[in-house]
Amino acid sequence: MYLGEFLLLDVLIGWLFYQSTLAILAGFGLYPLFLRSKKNSAKMQRQNNLKIQFKDALLSAAGAMRAGYSIENAWREARKDVIQQYGMGSDMAVEMCQMIHQMDCNAPLEQLLEDFAERSRIEDVEQFAGIFSYAKRSGGDFTAIMGNTVRQMADRMELQETIETALTARKMEQKVMNVIPLFILAFVNVTSGSFLEALYGNVAGVLIMTGCLMLYGLAYLWSEKIVRRIGESIC
Repeated sequence: MYLGEFLLLDVLIGWLFYQSTLAILAGFGLYPLFLRSKKNSAKMQRQNNLKIQFKDALLSAAGAMRAGYSIENAWREARKDVIQQYGMGSDMAVEMCQMIHQMDCNAPLEQLLEDFAERSRIEDVEQFAGIFSYAKRSGGDFTAIMGNTVRQMADRMELQETIETALTARKMEQKVMNVIPLFILAFVNVTSGSFLEALYGNVAGVLIMTGCLMLYGLAYLWSEKIVRRIGESIC
């Protein structure tokens, strides 16, 4: 999928800015950078989805504990809710199934949560695993501690989700603005191709178009940074 997306983008830019097969072939050298960027974005999206699923699993487990279940049995009940809500193949459902299987082999839940936190690299999961282990060792009112912890974490996660929803419109505006320069250049090429003929097939034109492409790339990176900074400032 990423390769197809890159080829489409490479052909589009190579034709719009250079109208040269050589430029399209030269663009293949940027594929590793494109792939790394896409993988990072996919990783962040997967972590966000996992964080939401983890929040719902905690809320379900907290509800089961209030009904009188032990934490281990509450985690089993929470797994059923996660599977029902997100499907058997969801990341959180898979993790919980593995945890319960290891619990059946006498592995302590706090150790399994710490392992999950280490692998997921999600701050909320790491915090919960630490608090869970401490509450287990402290010997206090475990149900009350977990209930308060889950409620506070769920409130914070829901606030983060609200902020992310508010930023969705800004991200869409950014995507539209990023596409507009390409659309304008394609429109001029199709409707008034002779207007741009002087920029193709000669050294001066290549330099000018390369400069324009670099400015376009900087504008794209700048817009990404602006949207990211807006999200950070709101948080």
